[in-house]
Amino acid sequence: MALVDNALLSKVLKDALKGGKTAMGAKESLAAMKGSKAVLLTRSVPAGLGAKLRDEAKKNGVPVVELPHSSAELARMVGRPYRVSAASLRSVSEADVNQLMK
Repeated sequence: MALVDNALLSKVLKDALKGGKTAMGAKESLAAMKGSKAVLLTRSVPAGLGAKLRDEAKKNGVPVVELPHSSAELARMVGRPYRVSAASLRSVSEADVNQLMK
């Protein structure tokens, strides 16, 4: 698993949140999979839920970015007071997704 650059990740998350089309949390991400451009998974996503998210992403052709961060770290990055184990991004550019996938 390649390490994701924190500065790049922060920028992509800020842009996605500004666009307003972001689902936070594993269950919400699963529900919002259609039309998503990328799914972010932290290392603390529950195993069963993570597998379900990966399967659904594969069916919909959505790239999955595995983050080395915990759900608490991702929550801090997106400014949420609760843990965020997964996020579905809809309003990110293809270039940003490709950068995250490196």
